[in-house]
Amino acid sequence: MDINSLTITNSLTPRQKKETARLFFKAFPKKFHSLWVFTKDEKRAVKVLSRSIRFKSGFYALSGDRVLGFIGLEKGTGYYAPISFQSLRSAFSGFSSLWRYLAYFVMRLIHGETDPDVIHIDPLVVSEQARGLGIGSSLLNKTFEYAKFSGKKKVILEVVDTNPLAKKLYERMGFRVVKEENLSLFTKRAGFQIFYHMEKDIL
Repeated sequence: MDINSLTITNSLTPRQKKETARLFFKAFPKKFHSLWVFTKDEKRAVKVLSRSIRFKSGFYALSGDRVLGFIGLEKGTGYYAPISFQSLRSAFSGFSSLWRYLAYFVMRLIHGETDPDVIHIDPLVVSEQARGLGIGSSLLNKTFEYAKFSGKKKVILEVVDTNPLAKKLYERMGFRVVKEENLSLFTKRAGFQIFYHMEKDIL
């Protein structure tokens, strides 16, 4: 893996978009099974994600033409990966699509919308083979540059209690915990109980 040739972009080929969707699923399989698409079938989940992700609302770390990681940004104009009924219908039958969409809709109500004066990171993903090489930090720094250029006041994100390494990375990059939220009633099956809400001031 040639990390020296790393480039960060927001323009992807169709193959790279599918690769990004696959990375997304592999990073959060329990969440996709229990909270979002409600399936363990990677092929179906990737099909839904490929039709849902707003690829222009993210930055992507490439080595050659391979996607090593990405960061999804929500800027007050909608979610990074808003799963629609149509995207679910492309992978599931009518009834299966409907109940999945209704359950996902309830989870999104809990999540809420992003204020227009902040950037919300959701998600930050690095390929398992490329972790520890500084790709996450590079994607975060690119986001800070973009936030400053766009006149945003802060960057916010959430990290769960079962991902302490990610929390440490965010703290090193200047984020601080502003709220802890216990959502175990909804999220225990997804493998976590506590959301740490974190933010970093930009302006």
